[in-house]
Amino acid sequence: MSEIMLEAQGPDGLFAIFSEDEGAGYFYVYKSELQKVLAQIRVYEGEQKLFVQESDVRVMWSADYKKCGVAIWGKMRGIIEIANNRETSLPLDSHDSPGVTDVDLLEGFNNYVDISKFIRARQRYWKAIVKKHEPNARPTPEKNTPIETNFIRDAKGPDFWFAVFEDDGTTGYLYLYTSLENRVLRHLHIYDRSRELSVSREDVEVLWSETYDKCGVTIWGKMRGIIDVTKGKEGRVWLQNRETPGICDVDWLSGF
Repeated sequence: MSEIMLEAQGPDGLFAIFSEDEGAGYFYVYKSELQKVLAQIRVYEGEQKLFVQESDVRVMWSADYKKCGVAIWGKMRGIIEIANNRETSLPLDSHDSPGVTDVDLLEGFNNYVDISKFIRARQRYWKAIVKKHEPNARPTPEKNTPIETNFIRDAKGPDFWFAVFEDDGTTGYLYLYTSLENRVLRHLHIYDRSRELSVSREDVEVLWSETYDKCGVTIWGKMRGIIDVTKGKEGRVWLQNRETPGICDVDWLSGF
């Protein structure tokens, strides 16, 4: 029996499926009426003991349903192109293993945040803020700025909007991001890491309100920060340790 099983329905009775069996991760396309696997990728080996959780995995189809993909830990790990019967994958050895970044392959995956693109957008966002307050500042050129972070969680909102939480190893921020323009629109500082405060990816959940007018981040099961998109406001309770209370204001929490 598979330890993880996630699927996304595509066209004509096709299903994109990710499963983990005896520690190995597989991504494949299955035709229901034929009860047949049409294409398959082994994403990682069982001997590696990567401890992938179901919440770490996202299975998706492109907008035109011509390809499907699987993202693990926020990076695209495998893509199967239906029309030309081609599979693309990169070896997954650890959290830091690179994902698929080819622009043509990623085109059409509107529910996927390319971490490399987001980090570049976040870097440009902060450089613009610095330049606004320090006109004579000379920021490091983009090509010399490394694409590194600790972890990222995201949630798809309306159109091409995403709520993205990033822990860069020093701080934790919630961002409002548009993948269409590859641009960060707003930010909310949630915490600074310290000896008393160590947050892991599994502790974090990013979500949208039912009407998509607000996005928020919960850490250890409590709402820590909210961006109100329509009103252009942010609300938070500064996170100092695990016992810090979450946001409890009824108006802020309405819709979640």
